[in-house]
Amino acid sequence: MSTDVNLISSLKYLTIQINRHGALIMILFGTIGNLLNLFVLNDRSFRESPCTTYLRWSSITSILFIWSGLLTRVLEGYGINWPNQYPPLCKIRLFILMICWSVATWAFVGATMDRYLCSNSSVIRRLKSTNRTAKRFLLLFLIISIFLFVQIFYCYKASVPNVPVACYTETLACQMYNDWTNILYNILIPSIFMAIFGILTIINVRKRIIHPTQNRNTNVQPRLKKIDRNLRKILFVQILVLLVLNLPIGLQRFYANVTSYVEKSTLRVAIENFIYSIIVLIRFIAYSISFYLYFLTGSMYRETFKRKIRWITTENTSIIARSYHTASVLGNGQVLVAGGSNGIIRFNITKLFDPSSGIWMNTENMNSAQERHTVL
Repeated sequence: MSTDVNLISSLKYLTIQINRHGALIMILFGTIGNLLNLFVLNDRSFRESPCTTYLRWSSITSILFIWSGLLTRVLEGYGINWPNQYPPLCKIRLFILMICWSVATWAFVGATMDRYLCSNSSVIRRLKSTNRTAKRFLLLFLIISIFLFVQIFYCYKASVPNVPVACYTETLACQMYNDWTNILYNILIPSIFMAIFGILTIINVRKRIIHPTQNRNTNVQPRLKKIDRNLRKILFVQILVLLVLNLPIGLQRFYANVTSYVEKSTLRVAIENFIYSIIVLIRFIAYSISFYLYFLTGSMYRETFKRKIRWITTENTSIIARSYHTASVLGNGQVLVAGGSNGIIRFNITKLFDPSSGIWMNTENMNSAQERHTVL
């Protein structure tokens, strides 16, 4: 008996430490990663692809998913349980958690379907790969998710005893509905769709059918093809990781459902709570590592990130508002801005602007300051 008591005490202590430190690290890791992901994907070179729309939505909802799911666990590790003891906050938090989990997951499904469409041999299907289609897809699944999880405001209660989280269902029917909705809608069905369209895209790629549809200008096609290749590569890696890391939470929800009617000992509850705390962190890893995966696997993604950082830390520091300058379009499409005045001082500063990326670059300055001048 004393052995069981000591084991229960040790398991509870480890669970608290996981919630206190592991969840906090995951919040910081995931928030920084997803913000950096938005920073890179917001670049003009990526915005031309509908796939980027899905990935940006996934990053935004992943941030909300991480905070709504892990902040309470961190607070619980420090003995602060009021978010799960106050009924309105308990329900609102869980509703946001489920909606964001669903949208983040289905955004990856949409991105996989977009890679299939834009690599398809059918012109009709390729033309469906648009930002408009992406926005409609995401809005549709946002509405479906709200419809499926609105029952949280009825089913979930605060301060429920002997459960992994104090904000939990009290009835078996509600628990079964939520468990199977999560298993099917958030894990199993998206996984099947991602696997199917991933395989179909690979088949298209092996046939060398790559047809970007956003711009028919032949000068832009090579750049769009490179963007498509990079997005396809980083997306496949993300999907593989997502499928693997979502599996434990699916198995846990299935186990919780089939054992919901079983009377459990204190030791068994302690063991299950400890395992659940680990599984929760594993689930959130899948939605925290996008930036790190993309940086390691996508060469163009790395180049864009480094270029934007370089621009912020060095080249952007000398951009000055001016008037009465010249702006000349060069043969490579870049714009050379030279001279000008801020109303008080004339400048000899010259800058190169790349319209495709929105980036300013340094170049050699003029020998003397000029304003109201002409280009010869």
